[in-house]
Amino acid sequence: MLTEQDPQDVDVGGVVAADRRRGGKRHRAVLLIGRASGAGTEVACLVHDISAGGMMARFAVPPVVGDRMTVTIRGLDPVEATVRWVRNRKAGLEFATPQIVERVFQPVGEDGLIVRAPRFALVRPALLRFGDKPLAARTIDVSAGGAKIATPWPIRVGDTGQLLLPDTGSSLYGRICWVRPSDAAGEAGIRCGFRFVTPLSLDALAHILAG
Repeated sequence: MLTEQDPQDVDVGGVVAADRRRGGKRHRAVLLIGRASGAGTEVACLVHDISAGGMMARFAVPPVVGDRMTVTIRGLDPVEATVRWVRNRKAGLEFATPQIVERVFQPVGEDGLIVRAPRFALVRPALLRFGDKPLAARTIDVSAGGAKIATPWPIRVGDTGQLLLPDTGSSLYGRICWVRPSDAAGEAGIRCGFRFVTPLSLDALAHILAG
């Protein structure tokens, strides 16, 4: 889906994009983590370019031509798509309905809320380390940029430290960006948001999800 034409780079809402044309259709180059689900599985992908009719993405585990999946990308509602070609870990997907691509590059959605990357359910034991003391915790979900965590321990917004995931041996540095009392039945303590210092790569995210 990418062409050899020189792109015109545009930085929109912190996402570097490039306009490219092929067959009269505009394709915009991006590097965004997306979520693809189908047949009871959910995997991460890295979107390389996108147009109203489809996208090209790199997968940790490549799909098969003809696979149908639901794709979620920041700024767009979940959309049904069909895999049209696969080359190594890259695949071209055709959307079932045309998409308004400009929404991908807008920092705020039509509802007035900040547009965020798709999240992946991840209920796993974890440790939060601030200084020398590890605190027992549990992840709720994760994205390329951070994780939602439940813990019975008091934590403050602005605390910086590590999120340790024993199942995968992952050690992620970050900062607590929000805290609120847990409203989950039978769960005491708080829930908090842990924003990673460095966003996860596709392979790092896939490793955590597979653990």
